This record gives sequence, C-alpha cells and structure tokens, in this order.
Amino acid sequence: MSPYDNPSIDIFGLRVDEPITVFTDLIVAAIGIYAFYKTKSHTTKKYILYYRYFFLLTGISTLIGGLIGHAFAYSLGPNAKYPGWIVAIAGVVFAQFAVLFHTREAIGEWFFSKLFILNILEIVAALVLLIIYKSFAIVEIHTAFGLVLIVSALEGINYSKTKSVLSKNIILGVGFAIVGVSILVFKVALSKWFNHKDISHLFIALSLFLMYKGLITEQNRSANNTVNKNSIV
Repeated sequence: MSPYDNPSIDIFGLRVDEPITVFTDLIVAAIGIYAFYKTKSHTTKKYILYYRYFFLLTGISTLIGGLIGHAFAYSLGPNAKYPGWIVAIAGVVFAQFAVLFHTREAIGEWFFSKLFILNILEIVAALVLLIIYKSFAIVEIHTAFGLVLIVSALEGINYSKTKSVLSKNIILGVGFAIVGVSILVFKVALSKWFNHKDISHLFIALSLFLMYKGLITEQNRSANNTVNKNSIV
C-alpha cells in the first residue's frame, strides 16, 4: 500500500482496502447507471442511444474497478482488473461514435467518414496494446484520445454552430474529467482518508452528471419537437 492509499478497514471480519476510494468509485458508478436508466426512451437517434451506453459502461467499469481494483484486489489478484478495463474502453468507444452521429451535420460527410475509420483503427490498436502490455496506461491513453481529442473537439465545433446544450454540457463534463485526472496524476490529496483518488472520483462524478443533464435536456427537446410536428400534421 502506498502512503497515499486509505488504510484498510474490517467489516464483520471482511477486509476492505481503500474504503473511501471504493465509496467514491461507487458514487461514479451510481451516477453512470442512473443516467442510463433516466434517459431511456423510444428515440431512434443513434447519438442518444450511444451516449446512454457510454454512461452504462462507464458506471459498470467503475463499479468493477472499485470492488475488484481496490476493495478486494488483495484477494482476487491483478488479472481480475482486466474485465473492468475492457468495459471502460468500450464505454469510451460508445462516446466516440455518439459524438460522430451527433455532430454529423456540423462536420460534414467527408470528415464524418474519415473520423469513423480513424475511430475504428484507434479502438483496434487500444485493444491489441492492452492485450500485449496489460497496462492501465493504455486505458488512460484511449480515454484521453476518445474524450478529449474526439468528443470534446467535435462537440466544440457543433456548439459553435448550433449552441446545443448537449454539446456545451459534454464539453464541461470533459473539462471536469481532465481536472479529476490531473488531481490523480499529481497526487493532490488532503489526507490519507481523502486522497487524490477520492478527489479525482468526485470530479469525474460531477463530469458524468453534467453530461447526463445535457443528454436529458437534448432528449426532452427532441421529444417536444416530435410532438409539435405530429400536432401540426
């Protein structure tokens, strides 16, 4: 255990490592799964569906990470972390394709098709490198590429043209996620009971919540437009 980790606690004879880190992981997981559930609808728009699965898989991967990667890693071993890493990669994949379909009109068909291919190549590369090196750094690089270089950049272009609330909230969400990752990297901690991992998770939780609010606003707007069109007909 590093000096930055929460001390282990004992719950009815069960050892739990990094309890505060686990708890903040569960907050992130709860927001991701809640966002997926609350944005369910009968919409046929791909970007809404894909962003929903980004929330779900991010929530599941964080749940796995909290329990297997922190709480009970001492018992399950390092190899048990890999399923959570793969789910995390898949979550970002959905965000990468969600933003392509959301910004398709804003970026044009030529750019859309080229980025579609680039995304596929990057995803394959990330999975191959993860299999070879078995390092969480691959997940971090993939997440940075997907959310910062693809998602926030394209939503930025879309916002400049449409003033979309979803685009604005996605950009804000990615911004808070970057702050969270920076806290993690530079180990900004208040104490061993509220360390860099715990603070980082709270910023990521806020990031997901902002994205969720943007998506549900977009979903409601889309539903209202459909109702208005039907009433006119």
